[in-house]
Amino acid sequence: MDIRLICMDLDGTALQKDRSSFSPRLHAALAEAHRRGIAVAPVTGRQYGLLPQVLWEHPVWEQYAAVCNGAQIRRLGSGEVLYSLNIEPRALEGLLAVAEKWDLPIEFSVDSMLYLTAHAYEQQLPHPGLAFHRDTILAKNGRIVDSLQPLCASNVEKVNLLCITPGIREGVLEDLKEIPVSAVWASSSSMEITHPEGTKAQGIRRLCALLGIKPQQVMALGDSGNDESMLRAAGLGVAMGNAPEHIRRLADAVTETNENDGAAIAIERYALKNK
Repeated sequence: MDIRLICMDLDGTALQKDRSSFSPRLHAALAEAHRRGIAVAPVTGRQYGLLPQVLWEHPVWEQYAAVCNGAQIRRLGSGEVLYSLNIEPRALEGLLAVAEKWDLPIEFSVDSMLYLTAHAYEQQLPHPGLAFHRDTILAKNGRIVDSLQPLCASNVEKVNLLCITPGIREGVLEDLKEIPVSAVWASSSSMEITHPEGTKAQGIRRLCALLGIKPQQVMALGDSGNDESMLRAAGLGVAMGNAPEHIRRLADAVTETNENDGAAIAIERYALKNK
């Protein structure tokens, strides 16, 4: 297979346990891919302003990134917006109603700032799985407001719906079907919500159009529910060893875990064709 673009998820895929850095082996693999004329693009649920430190250090392959699960295409480095889809106001109203009905914490993202109420913040405190989000992301980019209602008229790029327990999961999913959005699982209890066309698969297609290549020439690496569409859309979808079983099943190949250099190993094997 002629790989011309590597699309890689960040958290749980390219990033190490610190959620901020790449391993030396991955740095080397990406640099070699660039040297051979293979483009590299992060495709992530993160907003542009919440990209990890490693991407602010101007890697040699720096070019484009698909952020907000593909709802935005940006130039890395300058941050120039090349494509952007915001959630419609009526959809935001519907999401607020769902959050109120099921008493779920909800966050609106506007220009990489996350807005939430004090009640939504307090709801997250008992959940250890939200520690990084709460103590790192919200500590830097969170803003407590009295109400999210006024923000429905703003350019909301992404919504987080959190703390969805198994007992209400099906009910929440049924309600979300009535709202014109794309809603994907970022974890077993958290959903990331964007414009209906704000998917990682669409992000890949837009990157391909910018680069003049075909989706069949893309290798995608991912580990979670929000990666499912791009693993299916790419010519070669590679799941990380730490991905849930259903993600591993749908992928074309499975590599090692992110902490065992799975991303680097996959790039070496399939893009660089190292033995």
